[in-house]
Amino acid sequence: MRSRRQDRSPAAMEDHEPGWHSPPNVESGNHSSHNKDKDNHQSVTTISHLRLQRNSLLAICILLFASILIQWRKSPQAFFPVPMRQEQRTSSGSDCVVDLGTYNGPRYHSVESGMMGEPKCLLNSKWISVSLHTVQFPGSDSIYDDWMWIDYHDRINVLVEDERKDDEERHFLVFEQTKYALEGKTSWAIIGGIIEPGEEPEVAARREVQEEMNGITCQKFHFLGRYRTDVNRGMGWLNSFLATECSKPRTHKHQPEHAMGVDEVGVADTETQKLKSVTLKELKEAASNGLFMEVQWTATVAQALLHPELS
Repeated sequence: MRSRRQDRSPAAMEDHEPGWHSPPNVESGNHSSHNKDKDNHQSVTTISHLRLQRNSLLAICILLFASILIQWRKSPQAFFPVPMRQEQRTSSGSDCVVDLGTYNGPRYHSVESGMMGEPKCLLNSKWISVSLHTVQFPGSDSIYDDWMWIDYHDRINVLVEDERKDDEERHFLVFEQTKYALEGKTSWAIIGGIIEPGEEPEVAARREVQEEMNGITCQKFHFLGRYRTDVNRGMGWLNSFLATECSKPRTHKHQPEHAMGVDEVGVADTETQKLKSVTLKELKEAASNGLFMEVQWTATVAQALLHPELS
């Protein structure tokens, strides 16, 4: 009987003989290894590019942050403007950062002191105006573009002599009161008030005496001087007076709360005041012991005590 020829091909051997495998294709293995090397090289290149892009973006962010920080230090209000309520925005055309009203008091401008250009307004209100000045002091090369300045209404202080009869010891009228900035302490005080726009200092002094002293009138107002409140930041001028030869009204007349009208800047004191009459000796002791706790009151009383009228 004729025998069948056995198929000895690699495929057949693999199918019929367990454990037998065809020899590896050398050409195919070399091609696969080459592809893997190529893929690894591309991966390394991609990672390098990504790292370079990341570092570049990080450097740009750092530069931008540094630039913003520098600009913010120069002009913080440009980045964080103060929010204003709708009623605070007036149609007056003000260029102030914050506009709380119209300031009609005196504004400082002195080229002789080194002021350069126009000030930049930060805040406007009925009471004050706050601005930044550019200043170059005479004889100096330095320029300051952040000089904070406060324009404030000029004011009067008056030490008032009490009514007296012939040969009677002189007495003076003072208040015992507290004020918002006095930390709850009680101080001796004299007449004080704002000079309204267009008003002369002595006229303001006479008006304030009548308003705050129940209609008392004085014949003589001795001018004691005009003094700057703060020599660096302004805050207006103080005009000091000594009022003598005073008399009380024979009949009490009610004084209107706003003698100047509804547009009056100064308003009556809301704090409790106790009016008292003190002797000249008591006045000197009070001034010496610091009972007048505001520097303007102290200065006016001291100037009055040095005046020939009381010396």
